[in-house]
Amino acid sequence: MKIKSYSYPLVMTSLIGCFLLVSAFDDTRTHRTENASGQAGGTTAPGDTHTCSQAGCHGAGNGNGSTGGLVDNAGPGNITITSNPAMVGNTYVPGTVYQMSITVNETGKTIFGFVAQMLDNSGNTDLHVNNTAGTVTVTDAVHTHTMASFGTGRMDITHTTNGGLSTNSATFKYSWKAPTTGTVNVYTSATACNHDGFASAADNTYNKHIVLVPSTATGVEELLNANSVVLFPNPSSEQVALSFHVNTDEEYSVALYSLAGKLVKDFGKNTTSGGDFNQSYNIQDMASGIYLVKIASERATVYKKLTIN
Repeated sequence: MKIKSYSYPLVMTSLIGCFLLVSAFDDTRTHRTENASGQAGGTTAPGDTHTCSQAGCHGAGNGNGSTGGLVDNAGPGNITITSNPAMVGNTYVPGTVYQMSITVNETGKTIFGFVAQMLDNSGNTDLHVNNTAGTVTVTDAVHTHTMASFGTGRMDITHTTNGGLSTNSATFKYSWKAPTTGTVNVYTSATACNHDGFASAADNTYNKHIVLVPSTATGVEELLNANSVVLFPNPSSEQVALSFHVNTDEEYSVALYSLAGKLVKDFGKNTTSGGDFNQSYNIQDMASGIYLVKIASERATVYKKLTIN
């Protein structure tokens, strides 16, 4: 991950060692971190051969085993990952859209960068393969953009040129729609730099790896506008009625999932009338067991436990 300043005429000379590693470098439009092997960034994920702390780039930490700078995560700063809604206990609700925030802190630094990957649990090391879990979407094109190894492979979201130009800390935001099931690995690497226009061992690198798992067991509820959602009768064997009240007319999709997060039946979409949602669904063809009914709109998601007997 390379952050450049364009204010110094000696940049090209001082960073020539870094350019040997880079196949596409930043210009006035975007910032690219791709190296000669097609890798779109170093996050410590499987297949990433190094982090951003490279000799001739951002210091000389343990990214390539050389000396001259602090090893990764040894600087006085830190990196934090948060989401809205919060993923309590590192669990996600399948299909939910989360607003992700990556914050990099280090006092005295004046420009920051990051790269993040949301990967499945396959352990895949082939960067030609895009094993992103869920869907990553840019929500702040001024500060972030996506890129892929070899153009179609592993997907990263990273900073734009000068997208992290800030003092002491910077926060990067993007949207992530969680998959329907499976363990998700969040790999993130960030740099805190002095913006002097030179490759410097004073630039520190921070890494974080978080493991997310889908919410299961009795189900997870996020109330729609603080109103309760009712399934009746429950348990049921033939028909189940779904009802709730919201303050505005809105379209809702309803689907049935197993406790493992696998889609079992899609009941389609319906629109509320006057803020009230009332709909019955036929479940006669479903096997006995415990399921999760997912009710989702653009603004909220609810999971309700349903027992079919």
